[in-house]
Parts: sequence; C-alpha cells; structure tokens
Amino acid sequence: MLLVFVVIIYILFSSKENNREFTISGSTMGNIVYNIKYISDEVILEKNEIDSLLVNFNNIFSTYIPSSEISTINSSSGKIYISDHFHFLLEQSKRVYDLTDGYFDPTIGSLVNLWGFGPDKLINNPKNSEVNNLLNLVGLNKIDLGDNFLIKKKGTYIDFSSIAKGYAVDILHNYLIEKKIFNFFIEIGGEVRANGENIKKIDWIVGIENPLKLNSNIPIATASLDGLSIATSGNYRNFYKIGDSLIFHTIDPRTGYPSETNMLSASVFSTSCFLADAFATSFMVMGFEKSKKLSSSIDGIDVLLIYYDTDGKIKRYLSDGIKDKINLIE
Repeated sequence: MLLVFVVIIYILFSSKENNREFTISGSTMGNIVYNIKYISDEVILEKNEIDSLLVNFNNIFSTYIPSSEISTINSSSGKIYISDHFHFLLEQSKRVYDLTDGYFDPTIGSLVNLWGFGPDKLINNPKNSEVNNLLNLVGLNKIDLGDNFLIKKKGTYIDFSSIAKGYAVDILHNYLIEKKIFNFFIEIGGEVRANGENIKKIDWIVGIENPLKLNSNIPIATASLDGLSIATSGNYRNFYKIGDSLIFHTIDPRTGYPSETNMLSASVFSTSCFLADAFATSFMVMGFEKSKKLSSSIDGIDVLLIYYDTDGKIKRYLSDGIKDKINLIE
C-alpha cells in the first residue's frame, strides 16, 4: 500500500512538472499575425488545424476575397441565404448596434471604402454629395435577419473588419476548449482572449499600448486576464494626411465622416472578444462621456479609456470592475 501511495504521488507531481508551454504562430486576414500559447504535457494542437480554421473564417468574412460569403452578399440584394457564422455575427452586431444607438454599424463599409480605408487603401477626400449618397445605404436596421437568411437593398455594403479579429479569437477559444485545452492565450492582431493560467501558475498578463509613445516598448498599463478578453481601438495608427488635415479611419456612421472625438484609445474587457472588439470600436466614435455612461450600464463590460479632457489634458478612466486587474505604469 505504501508503494502504491508513493507511485501515485510521483505520477501526480511528475505530470505537473512535465507541463510545458507550446506556441503556434502565423498570419491571417492578409498580414495580421496570430499567436497561441497553451500549457500541456504533450502536443495537442497542430498549426495546420489553426490555419484551416482561419482560412475558413476568411472565406466567410474577408472583403478582400472576391469569392467570400460577405463579398457575395455585398454584391447581391433581396433575400440571401447565409451561413451560421454569418448569421451569428450579424445577429450579435444588431444587438451592439441597438445598445450603442447606432454608433456601431458594420454597414458603413461603403463609407470606409470611400474614405480610403477599405481593401484598395486609396487616399481620398470625397465630396459631400458622395458621402450623402452612400449614407442612404447605411444602417444595420435596414437589413432584415431571418433564421437562415437576410434581406438587404442593392448597394448596402457590410464590413466586419472592425470586429473580425475579435470574433476569430472567440472561434479559436471555443476550438481549444473542445480539444480539452484549458490553459491558453490567444492573440490576433492585438485582440486577446486568455483562459486559465500560464506556465508560472498565474493569470496571463498582457500589455496595453501607450497611444502617446508608439515606438516605446513600455506599455501604458498591464492587465491580468482571468478568463477575459481585451480589445483596444485607437486612431493613432490608421490614418493618412491630406494637406494640413489628418484623416482617421474611425468613421461616424451618423455623419459619414471621420469621427471628431476626444478619445485616444479604448481598451474593453469582456468574456467575449467579439463584444470587447465591437464596443472598443464604438467608444472611439462616441467620445469619453457617452462611452463612460454606456460601459457602466452594461454587465460584463469594463474599460480603460484614454482621452483629452475639456482643458486639453490627457486623462485615463478605469472602470471599477477591472481596477484590481490593471497595473497603470504611467
């Protein structure tokens, strides 16, 4: 009996000691980098599994692929049958659209293209008439959603690029859980979802980029992710210059023009990376006061907002639910 007891103790401790951190990385959605880390005593995941999931994802949601489902939908009108993934993302988008009073709206795709932030990446300074014409086609409330179909007008263009990374992270999260992997870290282009603990038996830690010091390796904060996702949106990387004007990629779906906002960046925490991504996008358009009010009214959403106050000073706002998980560095 003593020998059996010793053998059992040895097996238990040796299995813990043999746990290793495995890493899989690659690219998706063009040149966006993904990274996955998981803790196990053996190889469970292969890179080709992850790449296959992401290829299928792109074949549904990429506006850069002419034959993708979303490209086919955008070139069609009337009643269009859609996949389960497309239905889910559109349904959830409608929910966020309602909660944000239309500040989040994936039908601004045609306006994003007009301003030069679509697949063609063309610098453009459109006329008022061009913007107003496309505004008539914008509005997620103009798309009817059935059980396995949608109905839309000709010319209405759907673009999920602002939330695609978040939803792809969620899909990979669910896949790892199905594979019985429970300690992992997933990141696609800066959008992150973590589960369980890292190799040091503590929560996964992620750094939040400082929007004022983009070339610095020092983040503005670090966050402990205990079963949480984080998505950060900001205007400080995706913009171009025309004359003396800076044209930022965050388009206001109400006006059709780049948003005039006092927000520098919005980091949103949620169990769902898609929701974190969607609200981070919305808050950049809404501005600080509206973002603060809305985020405090939604269960399961916490934020770190960096903004200019009325005196032009840079301020940070951290919601109560995430304060014990955030370390502000500056």
